[in-house]
Amino acid sequence: MSHCSQLELEIQYVFREPSLLKLAMSHTSYANERFGKHHGQSNQRLEFLGDSVLGMVVSTYLYHHFPEMPEGKLSRLRASVVCESTLAEVALRLGVDTCLLLGNGEEQTGGRKKPSILADAMESLIAAIYLDSDFNMVSDVLLNRIGFSQVIEQASLQFEFVDYKTRLQELYSESCMRIVYEITDVVGPPHDCVYTARVCVFRNGEPVDNATGKGRSKKDAEQRAARMLLER
Repeated sequence: MSHCSQLELEIQYVFREPSLLKLAMSHTSYANERFGKHHGQSNQRLEFLGDSVLGMVVSTYLYHHFPEMPEGKLSRLRASVVCESTLAEVALRLGVDTCLLLGNGEEQTGGRKKPSILADAMESLIAAIYLDSDFNMVSDVLLNRIGFSQVIEQASLQFEFVDYKTRLQELYSESCMRIVYEITDVVGPPHDCVYTARVCVFRNGEPVDNATGKGRSKKDAEQRAARMLLER
């Protein structure tokens, strides 16, 4: 199996036009050596488009999932997600580094692990998916298949921590209700797993409401479950 085929498995998307994926992986150093300058065969133009597509997908998600957050904080949260370090981390997780087409000089200087090159390739990949399909598809691939929704949720907890478990406890404290959390599912290897937590509210021993949430740790999953119940 080729590296690009493995990447398609990782992102759960198969290109109708494989040439778009190859172009997305073609760094300027590779294109210069192969085609010469002024060729237009690198991923730079795709990177330009992918930056805008990613910004739109993330902005739309933030608008719908953080209805009480003001514009200024939304902008800062988006910036913390749409940044070189985050994109490079996601690219490494997906194996983008193994698919990169680099010039000899860039290859020799460790270009496959450079955050700037990885981030640019990730934006180019996003643009390639968008051009190969449409906005709804690239949104689904980014948020659900690649897991950008979890990246955003994780960033939101670090960006402006809200103790939803405490808020939930305060909400029910005067009504003598009992709140119970449990981990219902764990998916993935120990070093990179996703937890599912469920929070249940009991009155006189009988369940009256519940919600679930997912996170990279048990604590995050419980916080998201509490948040879901509060929002509902």
